[in-house]
Amino acid sequence: MSILKNKISLGSSSALFSLLQDSNESVASLAMEQILQLPDFEAQIRSAQDSSEPMLRRRVHQLSSIARRREYMGQFLRSALKGRIGLWRAMLLLDHLYDQQSSFSYLESMSKALIHEFSSSRGGSNSLARFMREHKFCVPGDNWFDVGNHLLGDVLESRVGSSALLCIIAQHIGSFRGWHSHIVLHQGRYCLLDQNLSMIDPSEDWKLHRKLKDELYHICDSKAVLTSIISQLFAFALVNWDPWEIHLFSKMLLSMAKLGAEELPYPLGNYNSPTVKKTGEG
Repeated sequence: MSILKNKISLGSSSALFSLLQDSNESVASLAMEQILQLPDFEAQIRSAQDSSEPMLRRRVHQLSSIARRREYMGQFLRSALKGRIGLWRAMLLLDHLYDQQSSFSYLESMSKALIHEFSSSRGGSNSLARFMREHKFCVPGDNWFDVGNHLLGDVLESRVGSSALLCIIAQHIGSFRGWHSHIVLHQGRYCLLDQNLSMIDPSEDWKLHRKLKDELYHICDSKAVLTSIISQLFAFALVNWDPWEIHLFSKMLLSMAKLGAEELPYPLGNYNSPTVKKTGEG
């Protein structure tokens, strides 16, 4: 294998692309890794997309998909780390990173249809709460551990989701009518608080509570809501013991918290590991 690595690293870009057609998956994978590091990667990919060789076209498509996912992951992590990412954009990226078949245009078309319907209403908290109720958006009655409850595409399609996702969707729809709100925590549930201190609770069938006292809610910033959603997804990945999901969501959480992989709980990291000596022990 070391000879193969040397052969690939010393080869030209054309040699690397020729190795994509190799029937040996290990050879093709090593070539793909090298191609992804080419300084003119995008230009090289474009020139190979119209190849007459079906194997080459398929692997070039795989490379394009990997590159896009890396780009989206980079966008997501850079913005989330700085706390500058809007929750709607974050949910679009998260959906696409989780599901390769997810389409930004499809997600936006579903939301635009809802926005168009709401545009004919009077606007305001009452109208928005009624709109979400009439369109059957609700928290799950059971199956709380369904990953889909925390993914934008699934919630837009099924109208069933976590209170955090329902708040994000309602907030997005309302913003197009000039309705502004904060996402808040109230008794452990995510709700929406408008400028008049009226609160919409999606977990109570979009009930509207007026003039809520300050001590009854906590305003959450975008990063806090996003961290909560990804933490839930990471927990579900652990329960299901899905290696790919564990890798995806742990990478997001660790990057946002500026922590190393060793901070993860055992056996993923060293936290509470029986083989790591605890601080203060002799």
